[in-house]
Amino acid sequence: MIRLTRRETWLAVGLGLFVVAWATYAFGISPALERIETLKRVIPEKESELKQIRARAGKYVALRDGIEGLRDRISSQDQTFELLPFLESLVKECGLTENRKIMKQQPLQLGTDYRETIVEVKMERLTQPQLLDFLLKLQSSDVMATIKTLQIKKNLKDPGLLDSDLEISNLKLTQG
Repeated sequence: MIRLTRRETWLAVGLGLFVVAWATYAFGISPALERIETLKRVIPEKESELKQIRARAGKYVALRDGIEGLRDRISSQDQTFELLPFLESLVKECGLTENRKIMKQQPLQLGTDYRETIVEVKMERLTQPQLLDFLLKLQSSDVMATIKTLQIKKNLKDPGLLDSDLEISNLKLTQG
């Protein structure tokens, strides 16, 4: 057996302590410090992503509620309602029968549950108050009709009058 001097014993103990301290740092403390630095960098990014997700979730809830409200309005609408006869009566009520040039209906199937009816209305030689009266009566009615497109231009023959092209839409549940 080898005998170590007191100096060699202290040197061996010191070397052993150094190896233990180095191993503890290399395998325990250093990876933990690296992980902390990574987390300090990643946590703000993830918090930002979380804010975006919460904002999108709020928009989603608002859209979902809007769709539910629209479904309720569509289902509560009189199923015998037809857009074309309603618009014809509205044109007559506003005194625009002579101004109406085209009024045609285009039904569209939207999936299996809904259908959309679009009526194209072309009117010529209108005054601005006549057109506004027609649009206001359409919007203030209890009918679920939406103006999809509205084009207004001056009449070529009489610049004081207007020509208008409208597409008016109505959604209905498909009768099963």
